[in-house]
Amino acid sequence: MPRLWRLPTLVILLLAGLVVEALLFPFASPALRRRVIRIWSRALVSACGVAIDCDPALAAAADGRLIVANHVSWLDIFAINAAAPSAFVAKAEIRRWPLVGLLVAAAGTVFIERSRRHAVHQAIERLRERMHNGWPAAVFPEATTSDGRCLLPFYANLIEVACDDGVDVLVVGLRYRGPDDQWPEALTYVGDTTFMASLWRVLGARGVRVDVVLIETMTSAGRTRHDLAARARVALSCRLALPLADS
Repeated sequence: MPRLWRLPTLVILLLAGLVVEALLFPFASPALRRRVIRIWSRALVSACGVAIDCDPALAAAADGRLIVANHVSWLDIFAINAAAPSAFVAKAEIRRWPLVGLLVAAAGTVFIERSRRHAVHQAIERLRERMHNGWPAAVFPEATTSDGRCLLPFYANLIEVACDDGVDVLVVGLRYRGPDDQWPEALTYVGDTTFMASLWRVLGARGVRVDVVLIETMTSAGRTRHDLAARARVALSCRLALPLADS
């Protein structure tokens, strides 16, 4: 069973990541930190048994820009970081995940308490700070994971950071495939599925791969956040052949 070697490898990788972040990151340059995050993220995805193919154009174009991507799994953050290490916005619950929560927090993730009144505004300010320091920022406008067979409605609030600063928006597609090129059921992470249950299923899957593809670069000049969200959603739907959930 693949879990027999994947799970120990993953635990070792997570512990090594904590050590590196504690001992190296306080003294490392931003460029070195991003290189380490890229290598470590690719290793983590591989340790979960998922082959990854990253579009080199994304890494070349990402600095200081906003990445907008579809959201289907907790693996999405690591898949994008394997191509272009970014400052993500994630729900606050992720901070409490075993080991993973500590790692994504140390990597510069912006956590958002969605029940708080000014949570979005505070998240935008933190994203802006990171982008001004040259980091890409990354958001999932669906705000939750889909079942991989459609695109949920997009929420445009966090895309405001691109409009305010006039930065380009990179539309990034995440496509997971099983051995038969169809959606791999082990990746389904919706409803009452817990992180640990999802992790167990992923570790037991075979022949899963993920493609991280730069679909389009959009200028934010003269566009509202709602325009950008709508255009990004259509571009993702067309490129990934995913129907819109509200159509």
